[in-house]
Amino acid sequence: MKTWGLSAAVFAASMLLVLSGSAAWAQGETSAAELETLKRMMQEIISENQELKARINKLEEAVNQQDQATGQAVKAAGKEPTKEAAKEPDPDLKNLEERVKGLETEKAAGENAVRSIVRQALSTLGSKINESVSLGGTLEVLAGWREDFSGRSDGVLNLNTAELDLEIKANDWTTGSLVLQWVDGTDVLFPTTSGFETGVDRVSIDTASITIGDPQRFPPFLTAGQVILPFGISTGDPVANVLTITDPLTIEAFEMRNVAIGFGVGFPTPAPTPPTPPVTPPPVRPLVLKPLIGSLMRTAGYSPPPAQPPAPTPLTPSPDPPLFNAAVYLYNGDTFEGREKTGWSVGNHINATLGFRTKGHCGRPYDQLGAEGRWMEFFCPWSVELGVDYNTSVFASRFLKSEYQSYLGQIGYVPGMAAHVRAAFGPISLIGEWNGAVASARLVDDTGRPVRLEPGAWQVTLGYQFDWNPWVERIGLQGNYVAVGYSESYDLAGVTAAGARVGFVPKRRFLVSLGEWVFDTVRFAVEYSHTQDYERSKGGTGRSANGVVSTLTYAW
Repeated sequence: MKTWGLSAAVFAASMLLVLSGSAAWAQGETSAAELETLKRMMQEIISENQELKARINKLEEAVNQQDQATGQAVKAAGKEPTKEAAKEPDPDLKNLEERVKGLETEKAAGENAVRSIVRQALSTLGSKINESVSLGGTLEVLAGWREDFSGRSDGVLNLNTAELDLEIKANDWTTGSLVLQWVDGTDVLFPTTSGFETGVDRVSIDTASITIGDPQRFPPFLTAGQVILPFGISTGDPVANVLTITDPLTIEAFEMRNVAIGFGVGFPTPAPTPPTPPVTPPPVRPLVLKPLIGSLMRTAGYSPPPAQPPAPTPLTPSPDPPLFNAAVYLYNGDTFEGREKTGWSVGNHINATLGFRTKGHCGRPYDQLGAEGRWMEFFCPWSVELGVDYNTSVFASRFLKSEYQSYLGQIGYVPGMAAHVRAAFGPISLIGEWNGAVASARLVDDTGRPVRLEPGAWQVTLGYQFDWNPWVERIGLQGNYVAVGYSESYDLAGVTAAGARVGFVPKRRFLVSLGEWVFDTVRFAVEYSHTQDYERSKGGTGRSANGVVSTLTYAW
C-alpha cells in the first residue's frame, strides 16, 4: 500500500496553515490564541496520521509474511494447490484485508479532517464580507403588446429591470445601502466612431446611502447619500412599491431621487422585550402555474425521484416599530431661481416627512384567527401606515426636472405636498395616495404661449392574497394575488418644446394585474392597462390606449 498521498496531504496542509497563519499575522485578522489553537489541532492530526501509517506498515508486513509462509508450505508439500483450495479464502488473510480497508477508511477521514482544518484556517483570513453584506437584486423581463395615443400598436420585449442591491451592516448602529441599476441608454445618445449617435447601455448608481442610528433602540438617526426622498409611497423598490407591473401616475410623475442629508427620529422607542421565538407558518401555495407545470411534466412521463421535502423554515416575526417617525432632508435639487443654477444652498431644497404606523391582531393568537363564526377576524391581523410629506420644489422629481429642464429657470421653486395611507386587513391590502403642488408654476413655452400649471396626481390600489394565512406580512410577495389600481393626474397635459409635446403623462390609468410566485424568488405576472389622454382643449389627443403585458421576475 502507498501512503505518500497521506504524507503529501499533511505536508500541504502544514504549509497552508503556516502561510495562512503568517498572512493572518501580517493583516492583523487572526489573534495569537487562534493561531495556537490551529497549531495544536494540526499537531494532533499529524500525530494521528503517523500512528496510522505505522499500523498500515505493520499490517502490510504481516500480509507479506503470510503470503511467504503459504508459498513455502506449498513447495514443501511438493504439489500445486487445487483450484478449490485456491478459492477458499484464508480466514486470517480475510481479517487482515478487512482491517486494512478499515484503516484506509480512517485515512480518508483523516485527510478530510485536514482539509476541513485548512478551510477553517483560510476562512478567518481577509474581510468579513459574508458577515457584513446582504446581497439582493431583481431581474425582470417584460413582453406583451401596447397601444399609444397616436393609434399605433406594437409588440414589446425588453429587459425591464436589472438591479443589484447591497446592504452593508458592519456594526449595530451603522447601515450602508448601495443599489446598482442597468440603464438601457436610450435617454442619452452618444457619438460613435462611425459618426452616428446611439444609446449606450450602462450601469449606474441608483441609490447609495449611509444611515447611522437605530430607532428601535434610540430615537435619532442620520442618513446621507443619494436616496429616494420620502414623498408619497415610492421607495424605489421595483417589486415592493406596488403590486402592479406599471407604476401609478403618482410614482411616475413625482418620485424623487437626490443627494441629501436627513435627520430623523422614531418615537416612542419600543420597550426592550425578549426575542420573539421563531414560528413555522404554513406555506402559501401557488395555485395555478406551478400545479399546471407539474401536471404536464407527469403527463409527459417525467417521474421525479423520491426526495425528502425541505424542512419548513422558521420565521421570526418582525418587531413592532416606533409609532411615529419624523425627518427633515436637505437635498441638492436641480430647480433654481433665475436663468442658471449656481450651486447647492441649504435652504433651497428641503423635504420633510411625518408618519404614523401601527398594527394589531384582534387580541387573539394567530393560530385562532379566522375561526368559524368569527367573520370579523377575517380582517385580522391588520396594519395601518399614514404619512404626510412636504417638499420645497416638486419640479425636483425625476420626471418633472427631466421633462421641464429648459424651463426650470422660469418655474423656480414650487412647493408640494403628499399624503398616503397603506393598510392591510387580513388578505386585503389598500393603498391611497395624493401628490401635488400647492402653488402654481408659470412659464412661457416655445410657441410663446403663457402656461400656468399646478401638477398633481392621486391613486387607489386594492390587492387580494389567495391562500392567505395570518402570518403573511406583505400581500403579494408570495403565492397568488390580484391587484386593481386606478390613478389620475391633473395639470400634466404637457407643453411644447422644440416643436414637440413634453412633460405629459396620461390623464387616467386603470390597471388589473394577476401574479404568481411560482417559486419563492420567481414571479410571473400578467397585466391589462387602459390609459386615457387629456382632452384636445388642454393640449392632449383625447384618445385612449390599451395594453397587455407580462413579466418574468427573479427577485432574491
